[in-house]
Amino acid sequence: MSAAESEIKQEYSKERVATILCVDDEPQILSSLERLFRRQGYSVITATGGPEALQILTEKKIDLVISDMRMPEMTGAELLAESAKRWPDIVRILLTG
Repeated sequence: MSAAESEIKQEYSKERVATILCVDDEPQILSSLERLFRRQGYSVITATGGPEALQILTEKKIDLVISDMRMPEMTGAELLAESAKRWPDIVRILLTG
């Protein structure tokens, strides 16, 4: 990380820690993502599916949603499309195999 990037990250962290919502139906994947991002200083919330993720989005300020594509009940693409409609400012990433 360059000095400028480090300075920007420090300045941002003074304001508020970014919150990431990780969505996957596999607990091992969620655990790995949670460890990865917490080490970087982010607040991490996990959900095991789309309906649970949508509920969390209604209750908490989320900056980034990372979702697996293949999940029961609702695909990651469906979840991210719905979140884009309701919360257009949230950044969204779709994980595919």
